[in-house]
Amino acid sequence: MTNERAPTLRIFRLINAGRIRCSAPAASLGLAGAVAFAAGCGGGLQRTDRRAMALLLQTTSNLGPDAQVPRLSWPQDQPPSPPEDLSLTDEHPSTVNPPAKEIHFQPSDEANRVMERLEAYAQQAAKGRRMNLNEALAYSIRYSREYRFAEEEYVLAVLRLLIQRHLWGPRLFNDLQATFVSIGDDGFFDSSLELINDLRVTQRLPYGGEVSARLLAAATEDLHRRVAGENTQTADLILTADVPLLRGAGQVAREDLIQAERNVIYAARDFERFRRNFLFDISRVFLDLVVQAQGIMNSQRQVGLKEEFELKERALVDAGRRPPFDAALAEQGTLFARDRLSNQQEGNRLAVDRFRVRIGMPQEEPLVIETSTPGLPTPRSDISAAVAVAMRYRLDLQNRRDELTDARRAIENAHNALLADLDLSVSIEIPTDDTKRRAGLDFDPQNTAFRAGFSLSLPLDREIERLNLRRSQIDLERAIREYERFRDIIAVEVRASVRNIDQARFSAELQEENVRIANRRLAEIEAAPERASALERSDAVDDQLRARDDYDRARRDLQIALLAYLLSTGQLRVDSSGSILPLQGMELAHPDQGGEGGPDAPPGARPDENPPEPAAPDRGSIPAS
Repeated sequence: MTNERAPTLRIFRLINAGRIRCSAPAASLGLAGAVAFAAGCGGGLQRTDRRAMALLLQTTSNLGPDAQVPRLSWPQDQPPSPPEDLSLTDEHPSTVNPPAKEIHFQPSDEANRVMERLEAYAQQAAKGRRMNLNEALAYSIRYSREYRFAEEEYVLAVLRLLIQRHLWGPRLFNDLQATFVSIGDDGFFDSSLELINDLRVTQRLPYGGEVSARLLAAATEDLHRRVAGENTQTADLILTADVPLLRGAGQVAREDLIQAERNVIYAARDFERFRRNFLFDISRVFLDLVVQAQGIMNSQRQVGLKEEFELKERALVDAGRRPPFDAALAEQGTLFARDRLSNQQEGNRLAVDRFRVRIGMPQEEPLVIETSTPGLPTPRSDISAAVAVAMRYRLDLQNRRDELTDARRAIENAHNALLADLDLSVSIEIPTDDTKRRAGLDFDPQNTAFRAGFSLSLPLDREIERLNLRRSQIDLERAIREYERFRDIIAVEVRASVRNIDQARFSAELQEENVRIANRRLAEIEAAPERASALERSDAVDDQLRARDDYDRARRDLQIALLAYLLSTGQLRVDSSGSILPLQGMELAHPDQGGEGGPDAPPGARPDENPPEPAAPDRGSIPAS
C-alpha cells in the first residue's frame, strides 16, 4: 500500500513546495488552449497593431493638430525567404574575392568619343522625372529610408510602453506537467502517471507587490492497478499576496511604467522635431541643386557668348584689324568655359544621384530638378523675442527639461533602495474534499488554510545602494549643466538665425546690383565691339557669370536662412506631405516663383536685350510668438 500511494504523496509534497501542477481534465484543456493560441497568433498580432496605432494617435494628438502620426505598414509575420543559394543555418557563407590575375581589365580605345559620352549623359539626365520642391518633399516623406527609421523609432517606444502596460495588467497563465513514475520493489515495478495543471492569474499592485489566484489540480493514475481503483484527483484554490512595506514600496515600484509612459512623449516630440529637421535638410539640398542647375544655365550662356566672341575675333583677325593673339585668347576662353560647364554638369549629376538616395528614389530612374523655392517671406522679429519663442516652443528643449525630472526621480528611487526589506505575505488555500478519491472541483472550505507573515531583512549591507545614490546625485548635477548648455546653444543658434536673415537680405541686394552692373558693362561692349579687347570681352562675360551665380546663391541663402529661423525658434510647421504650413500672418509665395526672376535673362538671351529689373525681396512678416 505504501508503494501504491507514493506517487500521490509525492504530488502533494510538490504542491506544498509550490511546484507547478496540472490535473488530467485541465491538462487536456491546457493543451487545446495552447494549440488554439498557436493557431490564432495572426489575430493576436492584428490586435497588437491596433492597440499600438491607437496609442500613437493618442500621444501624437497631445502635441497639437499639426503633429503627424507615422504612416507605417506593419511588417509581415513571415519574413521573405532567402535566395536559393543562401541558408539561414549556413555556418560558412561563401565570399567572392578573386585574385588580381583573374580580374579582366580592358583599356578604352574610344578616346575621341569622350565628348559624345558626356553629351549622352546630359541628354539622359534631361529626360528624367521632373520634381519641384513640394514634390520632392512629399516623395521623401513617403519613400526615404531615413524618414522610415524615424517613424519606427517612435513606434518602438510605443511598443515598449505596451509591454510595460501589459506587465501591470492581469496576466493569465496555464502550465501543464506530465510525469511518468516507476518504483521498483523486489523486481516488481509499480508505474504511475502524474498530471499536474497550474491555472493562475496575477496582478501587480500599484504601490508594490503582487496578488495571484491559482487553481492547482493533480491526478495520479496507477498503470498496474487500474481495476483496483487506486487513481486519485485533487485540486487546490490558492490566493496569495506579497506586499513590500519599506524597500520597493511606493511609486518606485512603478518606475519602469512611469519611464515608459514618459519615453513615448519624448519619442513623439523627437519624431515631430525630426520631421521639421528633415524638411529643412531636404529643402536645403534641393535649393543647392537648383543653384547648381541655374549655374549650369549661366555657364551655357557663357559658352554661347564665348563662342560668339571667338567668331568675331577671328573675323577681325582675318580682316587684319586684330592681332592673332586676340583670336587665340578668345579660343582659350571658350575652352575654359566648356571645361567649367562639363565639370559643373558632372558635379550636378553626382549631387542628383546622392539626392535620389536620400529621398529613397530608385537609381535607375532619372530625376530632373525643377526651379522652385519655399517662397517664405521675411520675418519682422528681434533677437530677444525670437529667443523667448524658442525657449517656449522647441520640442527638444522640452525633452531635456523633462529629463531633469527623470533624474530627480532616480534619486528618490535610490533613497528607497537604502531601506530595510519588510514584506507582508498572505495566502489562503482551499482544498477539495480529501475523503473523495476523485474530488473534481468539490472544494471543502472547512479545511481552508490561512497563512500570514512578515519578513524583515535589515539593511546591514547597502554599500552598493549608497554608491548608486551618489551616482544618481551626480547624474542630476550633470543633467542640469547639460540642460543649461543646450539651452544656451539654442539661444546662440536663434540669435545667429536672425542675424543670418539680415545678412542674406543684404547680400541678395548687393548681388542684384552686381548683376545690373555686369549686364550694362556687357551691353556697352556689345554695342561697340571694336573698342574693347578680347581680354576685356572675356572678363566681362566671366564677371557676368560670377554675378549671376552669386545672385542665385544669395537668393538660396535667404530662403535657407528663413527656414533655419523657423526651425531654430520652433515655429516651423509641416503637414503630412512635407509642405510648410503658413503661420498666422504669413503669406507664402508660389513655390515656383523666384527661380528665373530677378536680373536673370531667359536661357540663350543676348545681354543687349535689356533683361527685366529684378523684383525686390519679399517684405512679409512672421509673428514672434
